[in-house]
Amino acid sequence: MALTIRLLQHKAKDFNGKWYGRVVKTGEVHTKELAETISKNTTLTRADVEATVLALVEEMKYRLQSGDTVVLDGFGRFHLTVQSDMVEHPEDFNLKKHIRRILCKFTPAATRNQLDRHLERNFIEGVELQRI
Repeated sequence: MALTIRLLQHKAKDFNGKWYGRVVKTGEVHTKELAETISKNTTLTRADVEATVLALVEEMKYRLQSGDTVVLDGFGRFHLTVQSDMVEHPEDFNLKKHIRRILCKFTPAATRNQLDRHLERNFIEGVELQRI
């Protein structure tokens, strides 16, 4: 199976109508479908997988909100960060006023290629591309 790429033309003046590639999204898969597939390939039931995923989500939420970075080995790292406005003096900073939003950042797991020291991300290893 290949990842399909569609070409789009940039409309902004600064880019002079240049073309760029975008991934064609083919749909979404949710926990229930993933659990069904995993249950077919393991000794776990769909309910077992769903319960485990829901428990993982709740524990991750608790850990992230406590300031921890959550590392799922072979999957990636999650941590919370904020976007905030700048102020002249520390005493002027107000959490409610100057924190614009809280973000959850994800970094996919990777291994370093020993030949050229390049990072190889686990989720993109072996991806094939096709153009439409």
